[in-house]
Formats: sequence, structure tokens, C-alpha cells
Amino acid sequence: MIHLDPPFTVTLALAAHRQAERLRQQHTDLPKAKQVYLNTLAIYAVSFYLECLEFQIDSSSSNDHWLIDSAGLTVQNCGTLECRPVLPNETEMRIPPDVWSDRIGYVAVQLDESLREASILGFVPTATAERVSLSELRSLTELLTHLRQLQQTASAPVNLGEWLRNVADASWQAIGEFFDPILNPAQPAFEFRGAPSVYAEESIAPIIRRGKVLTLRTESSIIPVSLLVGLLPVSDQEIEIWVQVEAAEHSHLPPALKLLVLDEAGAEVMYAQARSTEAMQLLFTAEAGEQFGVQLVLDDCSITETFIVSRWV
Repeated sequence: MIHLDPPFTVTLALAAHRQAERLRQQHTDLPKAKQVYLNTLAIYAVSFYLECLEFQIDSSSSNDHWLIDSAGLTVQNCGTLECRPVLPNETEMRIPPDVWSDRIGYVAVQLDESLREASILGFVPTATAERVSLSELRSLTELLTHLRQLQQTASAPVNLGEWLRNVADASWQAIGEFFDPILNPAQPAFEFRGAPSVYAEESIAPIIRRGKVLTLRTESSIIPVSLLVGLLPVSDQEIEIWVQVEAAEHSHLPPALKLLVLDEAGAEVMYAQARSTEAMQLLFTAEAGEQFGVQLVLDDCSITETFIVSRWV
């Protein structure tokens, strides 16, 4: 992708060099010490840039960039960005395999020869190779959009107990019959904790049905889909939950689209992929007090909605 935005230039203050020198001195291996120094300057530059835009930096996060070749910067309510230094005249950003996971993006920071200035060039959201051409970077505008989308998904969980009391955020619209009992007639539903439960076609229809449209933005397309959630209390402590994804504008979902249910720790407990279907549906149970996430993944785009089951009686 052609980089359209001009780089953002940061003056590397004396404090940045002092921090870099302090960490450098913890290494006797000269190449490693040099890399730690450069990583620290890159982190400083991205931190300064984001703070100018009123993002909150988590100063209590682990500074593991001096342990391995890592330059992680934790942005509150977003995740950890990897800040990769790029030397003058280099045409690629190097991303070590150690940091290919647990990152929300990789920012290229070009340092000048004197190490007095750093230019933030752009970013890529994921990493699958050790070197990325600078010509493939996405713009800084897209970086900010990416971070703001992550902030939105990290907002307060949707309270499903309130739905059962007929209270809901305006973004979740009450809708009619949208759950298809023959969508996946051979696919069993699962307990939230992963144990087998009843089959979806044997279950009673949900009594509360709400939905919203989510927009999946990939490098090559913008695809709206409908996320639909249905609820059916089965006791005063347990609730059945339907989650369904439908194509909003096209006849079929993107074949690569994935639907995941995550537990409170963010671990995957259920999974479906669209392939050539018009919709995907998962059914599980949860107890009062439990929290879970519903995640849609398409290529390099990921959207997560978080829910909590508060007591409803």
C-alpha cells in the first residue's frame, strides 16, 4: 500500500537518550546493547506521538524490550504496539519472530544519523515475515483509526441481564425472528465452559432478540455484517445465548470470516467459519456473573464485543 500521510517527526529529548543508555548498559553483547538503545528511542517517539493525540500510555507495563529484541508500548484500552526502529537509508522494517503475536500493530520509526530526530512513517496491523517493505506501510491516519476501533471494543461490557429487564443501549436494536433453527442442524451447542449441552434444533427460541451492524474493514474491502444475539433464561442462574452473524448487504458472508466465543480471559471456547454460508450461529449457556466475548475476524480485521451476564431476577 502506498503511504500517503507525511511522517510525524519527534525530537529525541535528552531524557530519551538517558533511558536508552541505562538499558543499554545492562548488556555486555555490543549488537544487543545497540539494538536495545534504538528500540528505546523508537518507543519514546511513538509514545510522544500518541500522547499528543491524547491516547493514554500504560507506564506500568513491562519494559521487556531490554530482555529480548522487543519494543513494545502498551496503549491503554487498546493493547501493545511494537515500535520498530528503522535506520537511515533502510527500505524495510525488521520484525523479529518473538513479537509476531500479542501485538495490535507494528509501527516503523525511522531514526536520523545523529539520533536527534525520529520520523514515524506508518504501520502494519499484523506480522508474518521478518521484513516488511516501507512501501507496504499503512498511513498514520489508518493507525489512529485502528487504535480508536480497539478503544471502542474495550469499552464497558454489554449487560445482558439488563436486556431481560428491557433495558438496552440504543446501538442494540430489538428485532423480530432472526434465528434459523435449521442453520446448522447437525452442529451441537456447547456450555460456556466447553461441556456438551443440547442440540440447537431442540432448543426453545430465544425470548429476547437484539442486533447491530458491524463494519469489517480490511485492506481490500469494507463489509457490513449483522451481529445478532438472543437470550433465553433456563433458571434464575443460567441463560441460553444464541449468537448469529448474517450478511448485511450481500447474499453470503465472506468465506474466510470467523466467529469466535471467548471466555473472560480471552481464550477461544467456540469457533465457526463462514465458508460459503449465508449466516453462522453458535449456541451456549452462561451463568449469572460470567463474562464472555464475541469476536469476528476477517483477514487483518478483528472486532470484539464483550458481554456480562448480570442477575436478572
